[in-house]
Amino acid sequence: MNVFTTNVDSPMRTTLRQEGLVDQQLLGKLRIAVVDDGKGTPRLRESINLIAEQLGIEVPEKFNDEYSDYDFLICIGDSSVPSNAENYTRVQILDNGVRITSDLESRSGSPSALQESGLCTVGAALGWQEVLRRTGVTMPVEVPKKYVTVNLRLDPSSLPHDEELDDVLGIESGDGELIPFRTISRDDGTGHVVLNMRFDEGTELADMVLKSINLRAKNSDRNLLPAEIDLRIPRSEGEVSGSVVVAGVGGLGSWAMHALSNGVSNAGDSGSNLDIHLVDPDTEVEIHNLNRQVLYTNKDIGKAKAEVSADRISEILPQAKVSPHIDALGLPHLDGLVNGQTVSINTDELNESEEWFDDFAVHSEDLIGVLQNADVVLSGVDNLRSRSVLSAISSHLDIPMINAGARGFVGSFDIFTENQTCMVCRYGIRAISQYQTMSCQEDGEVPFSAIVTSTALFGALEGLSLISALSDDSSLSDWPSQIIWSGWSNKLDCHFDHGFGPFKGAFLTKGSHSEHLTNFLFEAEVSE
Repeated sequence: MNVFTTNVDSPMRTTLRQEGLVDQQLLGKLRIAVVDDGKGTPRLRESINLIAEQLGIEVPEKFNDEYSDYDFLICIGDSSVPSNAENYTRVQILDNGVRITSDLESRSGSPSALQESGLCTVGAALGWQEVLRRTGVTMPVEVPKKYVTVNLRLDPSSLPHDEELDDVLGIESGDGELIPFRTISRDDGTGHVVLNMRFDEGTELADMVLKSINLRAKNSDRNLLPAEIDLRIPRSEGEVSGSVVVAGVGGLGSWAMHALSNGVSNAGDSGSNLDIHLVDPDTEVEIHNLNRQVLYTNKDIGKAKAEVSADRISEILPQAKVSPHIDALGLPHLDGLVNGQTVSINTDELNESEEWFDDFAVHSEDLIGVLQNADVVLSGVDNLRSRSVLSAISSHLDIPMINAGARGFVGSFDIFTENQTCMVCRYGIRAISQYQTMSCQEDGEVPFSAIVTSTALFGALEGLSLISALSDDSSLSDWPSQIIWSGWSNKLDCHFDHGFGPFKGAFLTKGSHSEHLTNFLFEAEVSE
């Protein structure tokens, strides 16, 4: 038996973007035991340890206490569940899937070497999600940002006339530093002038206040029913070969590549038949990436994501051809494919109204050629419009696209097989008009909290489906076409109709998927 205890003062603490999703105070008090008596795959234990680390939980130490002393038990594989255990879940890897269950009679299987790593990541992510929700540490609503506002109400009769207040008044913090403030005139019957100051989380004052308050749901029932998940995917054991273009190697893309590269390596292959192209415009790995982007470490901060991830994959698959591209796939590449011409845009001449171009790089000839030779496109980008561009590219090339998106405790996974459906057919016209980048950064366009359980889950699913796409004994057509996850209930909903798309009937009147999606995208660009 091993026990996990949280360490909120560790260096990892500075990278956590999960604070708006879990109560860090409660999380810091949890005692989680892992029951492992050798009846489960060692790789599952490794995956549980890895996600524990990225949650900010200490590496486990050996204990001999009674199981009743712990808040929750994670039972690996077919390990025996203690008779006095009340709050537990079993994480089992099957021949062709993952099971999360409280059923004492359930038994594990023997996954293929190709899929074991990815399946263990999926199982570990879902297992830790059980811990988060059933111990009551999940927040009742998502809180993407926290800060403290302080107001000083001043009598205007005592203030200097005809002078800016910030020229004659200074507000000092306890250490003597000047605090920026803004002046607000209030017409509330008193005529007061308000000096407004904002203290973000991470500052001494804000942390002191925020640590003293808790957000709770009234009349909430902490005795949540255990999740019962039985996820099945096509078994893959054959040779993996072909060319893949990965758009984005952040949270989703890094876990996808982790599942692919480790799976191929575990199967005894060094990747000699793989051509992997990693496309990502991020020129720097940042510290806040480290708690959910598995390919990066502290040593990689400041380096380009595409280059670091390429090096990491090459270490695992030394014979694979792995090419980094510090770029972003966008409309110029789509136009080059569709119309056979180069589109070049001078970014220096763009004004602020042309925000649509922010996620797209200037057309590059090498990426056009890469796309034309690709067998599959994998999307790890962070907004619907960019996914729509990738959908149009894959539809035009008549190759499948693997897509996923996750934020907080929700997420979805999609497979778009050749000419079956597309982003606008499945998600509507809004898919081409969402320009804002969903960001886990405080200063992002749409900041939100992020957590490793969702990124690891959906990234691993992308990696496993990529194995199927490139394997000679399985097919994406046997996969669910869509998987939707709710972390608050830890439930997966799977759809298998690859032609599924609520808006498909209307849009097909406007031509093939490639045609109507491409036309919609360029019409939107012109209207901007």
